[in-house]
Amino acid sequence: MGCYNFTSHAIIMLKSHNIVLAAMFAAVGCLSVQAAGNVTFEDFAASLSDMNEYRARASYEVVLPTSQEPVVYAIALQGYAQTDSLAPADYLIEWSLAKDGNRSEGFSAYFDGNHYRFRDRRLQEYHVSDDISSFAPAGHKERGVQSQAQFADLLPQFIGEAFKKFAADSSYVFTFTPDSIVGGRRSKVVEGVRRHSGYDALEYVYVFDYETNLPRRIEFDSNPGMIGEQLVTALYDYDSLPERVTLSDEGLIKRYPEVFEKYRENDFRLENMIGQPLPSFSAPCVAGERLSHHSGDKFDAPTVIVILDSDVSSTPDVVAAVRSAVAGLPMQTDVFWAFVSNDRASISEIVGEQRLGETVVSSARGLARDCGVTTTPVIMICDRDGVVTDLSVGYNKNLSDVVIQKVAVMRR
Repeated sequence: MGCYNFTSHAIIMLKSHNIVLAAMFAAVGCLSVQAAGNVTFEDFAASLSDMNEYRARASYEVVLPTSQEPVVYAIALQGYAQTDSLAPADYLIEWSLAKDGNRSEGFSAYFDGNHYRFRDRRLQEYHVSDDISSFAPAGHKERGVQSQAQFADLLPQFIGEAFKKFAADSSYVFTFTPDSIVGGRRSKVVEGVRRHSGYDALEYVYVFDYETNLPRRIEFDSNPGMIGEQLVTALYDYDSLPERVTLSDEGLIKRYPEVFEKYRENDFRLENMIGQPLPSFSAPCVAGERLSHHSGDKFDAPTVIVILDSDVSSTPDVVAAVRSAVAGLPMQTDVFWAFVSNDRASISEIVGEQRLGETVVSSARGLARDCGVTTTPVIMICDRDGVVTDLSVGYNKNLSDVVIQKVAVMRR
């Protein structure tokens, strides 16, 4: 069982890092009061999961050590009682980002076994009736496209399911305070850390309205104290609710007529990436800095993009096979190791010492998502123009030969 308890204290000393988690609370004026009633964490999590209709707006601020200004998304959230077992809720999530004088926007939606996502002038759609594997890779629905949608974890139904995981996973060490004062308002609070390999990989604080259980504020600190530390703050707003949208094919087409007219493809899958430029993405390098790539950017050399998960047993073999292939090529070929996981210790152990021409990033789920990747490993071969020329899915003992052949026949 997860380590949690009821307490009248909102301050927890985390001895492993000798820090006080409540420092984050100080920024919002948190004062703990005596816990009241018989509210259990399980009951609270269930109340979030069972929320029938939810609409809100939120600001989502990301602070990176290498950036002078935070990245701030404006988000409109809609979540409704689940219609199947594949997702905690049916939803529509709209987002926009204004940065450097430019504005980008997109959306994700899920309902009745259908998932749509739009960004970077690309509309992707997935349907259970066509292929359920995208929704439950290797039987894991939490890894499906509907569960990995950007900002879905802000919905209370998804938060409720996450809390159930907290209670069942001993790597989550947390405290549930059912009656606190945060920012002058009576609140319920969940705060704690996720520990991995002896260190705190994530610190988190969730603040909810005491009466309604509606989320008010979430804070995440990924890789605290490390060079690649990332701070995320989500602030919810219920003063101006987004317009309710009918979640159906017809409802989305009515909502986004231009998107469906211009960008709809009958079936955007990973194989459709061939001939397309690598999508834009930004991810933290294991070495510390952050790497950003814009769709259309050129590469210095032909590049092998390898999308991996450190939790998959074949990953070390994939790394060895790709390195063997690159060493046998007659031309300079770079390798980009893109791990969807964020456990830097495991990633560093798998990759070891980086070789010339290699780049290693973690937390690359966005890149995987936008390429249509639903399972790992995936290897994409890119030419100097940043265009995907070929790809390979899965691991086998001939992988090294496969990579050599695909790079060798590439137009350079």
